[in-house]
Amino acid sequence: MNDTEEDIVRKRRKLSPEEKYQIFIEATMAKAKGNGSITEVMRRWGIHSSDLTRIRAAVEEGAVTVFKERKSRKPKINLEQYEQLKAEKERLEATVIEQAAELALLKKKDRSG
Repeated sequence: MNDTEEDIVRKRRKLSPEEKYQIFIEATMAKAKGNGSITEVMRRWGIHSSDLTRIRAAVEEGAVTVFKERKSRKPKINLEQYEQLKAEKERLEATVIEQAAELALLKKKDRSG
């Protein structure tokens, strides 16, 4: 192979996830415009149509996976943790009630003395 042939043959480069997503966005926009510039997007990025097909499939699969995940606003704790927290809450509430009663007694003594 001489130098001119090596210049023509492109070396395969690894695209980052961000670049692949950018390719997806550009190709989607080109398709929406309907002016056939998808070929231009592929040429600019140096990819083949099979690469674009794989990128699209990966984006769709990722989106479906994200939407399938059930997300809750409440943090999940196990039953044992819940019971411990509940017992601690009840203990603290009892302490607050005791201290409020003691404070009331002290205030009453202070006023009478």
